[in-house]
Amino acid sequence: MKGLFRLVIVLAIITPITIFFGYIIMDEGDQFTAEHYMVTGLSMVPLIFALLVKFLMTGAETNKE
Repeated sequence: MKGLFRLVIVLAIITPITIFFGYIIMDEGDQFTAEHYMVTGLSMVPLIFALLVKFLMTGAETNKE
């Protein structure tokens, strides 16, 4: 389960960075618009959910005696 969370978190971190640089490459360095910032910000939502689920599941994997 830890490996799955690591994969989701890594992918969720890479996605906004890829979108950010993708817009710069596609627009050939032109100035960002509000839509560019909105899409880049919204791509952080999976990271927030992954971190939230990981935080909520931290106590679930420990063996309680």
